[in-house]
Amino acid sequence: MDAAQDAVLRWDRGQLEAECERATVVQQGVEAYLGRSVFAASGEIVVRVRLSRSNEPGARVVATVTKETLDGKVWGERSVSGEATCESLDEPITLVVALMVDTVEAPVTAETEPEPAVAPPPRRAPLPPEPPQEGEISTAPSLEQGAPSASHWAFFGFGSASMGAEPQVALGGGLALFYKPKRFWGVGIEGEALTVQRSPLESGSLAISVATLGADLCPLQDTDEHAWWSLCANARLARVHAKSRKLYEAVESTQLVVMPGVVARAAYIVGKRLLVGGGLQASFPVSPDRYVYRDSLGVVHPAFELSPLVLSVNFGLGLIVN
Repeated sequence: MDAAQDAVLRWDRGQLEAECERATVVQQGVEAYLGRSVFAASGEIVVRVRLSRSNEPGARVVATVTKETLDGKVWGERSVSGEATCESLDEPITLVVALMVDTVEAPVTAETEPEPAVAPPPRRAPLPPEPPQEGEISTAPSLEQGAPSASHWAFFGFGSASMGAEPQVALGGGLALFYKPKRFWGVGIEGEALTVQRSPLESGSLAISVATLGADLCPLQDTDEHAWWSLCANARLARVHAKSRKLYEAVESTQLVVMPGVVARAAYIVGKRLLVGGGLQASFPVSPDRYVYRDSLGVVHPAFELSPLVLSVNFGLGLIVN
């Protein structure tokens, strides 16, 4: 068969509306594209177009185009889809049919395989590219649930400087341990002790020491190959010990103060296990006692009181274990 042989266009709109009878439009478009008459009442090849659409409202129209011999052997098939109207398929069907009737092919037999179709050089302004041979290309984004981060342990030893817990900026140190389960927030415990400070009071002094023990709940805690970080709500229990010396009335007392707060930490991972980093913590003591003293005339003076806001910065080394 050569490219000059006539073809027959058979159009089957199935159960679709009358507006989907577009055979004449497609036939005229093919002959205009090829620049010659192609279709006749009879011919050696039959190009058959079958239309279908799902039952969903506004569903796309799908056209299956086949190339057949007079005895019903099929050796070419393409599937194209448009929008909800059959008119949207005019151009892609026109291009597919034009390629089928203008390409030399042999029927598929048991001994031969179909050769890939080669499009002729365009004789006029080309129509849009041929749609995919099988199905449609989906460009819609998909939503997938990311894999949860791995669990890990982190251990820190740190030095700290605290403001508001003692009469002046106090130095100290402590330990912290954190665990991040695979599918839950991080949790941790920490302990810290500050050095004793002495505040002069007339002929005597008041010694203050503070030690804390706390628990953390960390909605944001994670790690990657370079860093570890956490942001936690924190509740600490502080032991505040005060002891006066060389005052008219010697006093020694211990009180426990609840100190809720927040703490942020970050560390750089050196190698695979070593952590180097620090953190910032803000705590808010709840109803701490006030310390006062009487001078030799019996007048009461303030001696010490925890600040409503206690700030602490720390820096240290640690280990991380996955």
